[in-house]
Amino acid sequence: MIDLQIILPALIFLPALLGFLGCVFPEIIFPLGILSLLGFATASLSVLGGDFTYAFTLVGEGGIQFSVDSYSFPLIFGSSVTLLIVFGLFANRFSHYFYQICLVLLTALFISFTTVDLVSLFISLELLGFCAFLLIADRNDKKSLFNSFQYLIGGGLAMLIFLIGVVQAFTFTGSFLLEDLVRAPNTALCLIIAGLLTKSGVFLCGLWVPNIYSHANCQSSAILSGCVTCAGIAPIARMSQILTPISDSMIVIGVISGVVAAIYAVFERESGRALGWSSVSQLGIAILSPTYGCIYAMQHGICKALLFSTLHDEDKISADLSVSHQSKSSLRESPHELMRVTVFVFSSLSIMGFPFLAGFVTKNWVKYDLPFEAKLIYTTASLLTSTVYARLIFDRINVFVKRRSRIQSNSFNLIVTVEEILLSPKNYILILSTLLLVASSFTYPSFFTIESIQTAVVSAILGGILFVSVVGIQADDFVKPVTRTLDLVGAPFLVAALLLANLLYFKI
Repeated sequence: MIDLQIILPALIFLPALLGFLGCVFPEIIFPLGILSLLGFATASLSVLGGDFTYAFTLVGEGGIQFSVDSYSFPLIFGSSVTLLIVFGLFANRFSHYFYQICLVLLTALFISFTTVDLVSLFISLELLGFCAFLLIADRNDKKSLFNSFQYLIGGGLAMLIFLIGVVQAFTFTGSFLLEDLVRAPNTALCLIIAGLLTKSGVFLCGLWVPNIYSHANCQSSAILSGCVTCAGIAPIARMSQILTPISDSMIVIGVISGVVAAIYAVFERESGRALGWSSVSQLGIAILSPTYGCIYAMQHGICKALLFSTLHDEDKISADLSVSHQSKSSLRESPHELMRVTVFVFSSLSIMGFPFLAGFVTKNWVKYDLPFEAKLIYTTASLLTSTVYARLIFDRINVFVKRRSRIQSNSFNLIVTVEEILLSPKNYILILSTLLLVASSFTYPSFFTIESIQTAVVSAILGGILFVSVVGIQADDFVKPVTRTLDLVGAPFLVAALLLANLLYFKI
C-alpha cells in the first residue's frame, strides 16, 4: 500500500533536489527534470476537477501542515505545463543555471499551492522571490539588473508586511494555520493579503509586472507570467473561502484590478507591456472567485506562457529592419514563424474567452460564481480584454506580413509549409499546446449553449471595434505619472490601508 504521508512530501521537494543536482550534472539531470514535469502534469490532470483531498503534516505531530486539494491541482498542472513549454522551446537559449533555478522555483510553487501554514507560505514566497530575481536578471544588462533588484527589494518589503501580519495574527490566535485566521484582527488580515497581492501582481500591487515582463527574456517572461504570479492565488482563494470579509474585499480589489489594468493595456502600444497589464487584469479576475480562481489562473498562465514564447524579440525591432538585413535563413524561417503566429492567435482568443477554447469554460465558471452586483463590471473587464487581444493579434499578424513582404516571399505553398512545420520538434510542442486549449473546452459541453456562444462572439467583435476606435491614442500621458507615484515599495502599504478602511468603515 502506498504511503502518501511519505510520497507527497518527497514529490514536493523532488524538483528542488533535481535543481541542485543539475548544477553538478546538468546534462544528466535535464532529462530527469523533463520526466518529473511530465509526471506532475499527468498526475494532476488525472485528478483535476475531482474531489480528491489529502491533508498531511510534515515532521510529525505539530509540524508543517499541507493540503493537496482542488486549490492545488490546477496550479500544479499549469506550472508543470508552463515549464515543459519553456524547456522545450528555449533549451538552446538557457544560461548555465536557468533550468536548475526553474526546478527550485517549482518546489517553492508546490509549497505555496499546498501549505495551510503561514510561516511555510512565507518561506516559500521568499524562495520564489529569489528565483524570480535570478530569472529577471538573466538578460544581464543594466535595465534587467535594475528591474531584478527593484523586484527583490520591493518584494522583500512586501513580504515584511506579510510577516508583520502573520506575527500579529499569531499573537491573537496562537496558531499559524489559515483556518485559525477567523480569530485574527482585521489589521493582520489586511497586511497578510497585501503581501499576497504583491506576489500575485494584482493592481495596485502589480505595478512591477509590465516593466519586468516587457524587458525580460522571452523564456523568463513566460515563466514569470505562467508560474510566479500564480503563487499567491491558492492562499488567497483559501482565505476567501474561510473569511467572508476577505472574500468581499477580493471582489472589490479584483474588479478594480480587472478593469483599471485592462484600460492601461488597451492604450499601451508596446506588446510586452500590454501583456503585462493584461496579466494584472486577469489575475484580478482570478481572485474574484474562490471556487474557480485557481483553475482560471491555470488557464491564463498556460496561455500567457505561450504568448510570451511566441512573441519573439524580433517583433520589437522588425519595423526598423530593411531588406538588406534579410537573408535566406529568414525565408526558411517563414513556416515556423507562421506556426508561432497561429499559436499566438489561439492563445489570445482563449484569454478572450472565445468559444471552443479553454478560456471560454473558465470565464463562464467565474462569471456564474460572481454575485449579481459584480457581473456587470466583470462583463466590462471582459470587453476590455477582448480589445487588448484584438490589438495584439492585429500587431502580431501585421509584423508577420511585413517580414514576408521584406524578404519578397509572397508565394504560399500549403504542402511545403506543412512539411517545414513538421520538421521542427519545437513546433510539435506548440501544436500539442494548441490542441490542449481546444480539447479542454469540450470536457464541459454544458457551457456550449447558443446564448453563451453568442455572448462570447459578440464580445470579441465589440473588442475589435473598440480597438479600431482607440488605436491612435497613446497611454504615456496618463500611465507614467501614476506608475512614478505608486511604486512596488509603496503599493502594498496603500493596499493594506485601503483594505483596513474597507473592513472597518466602508463595508463595500
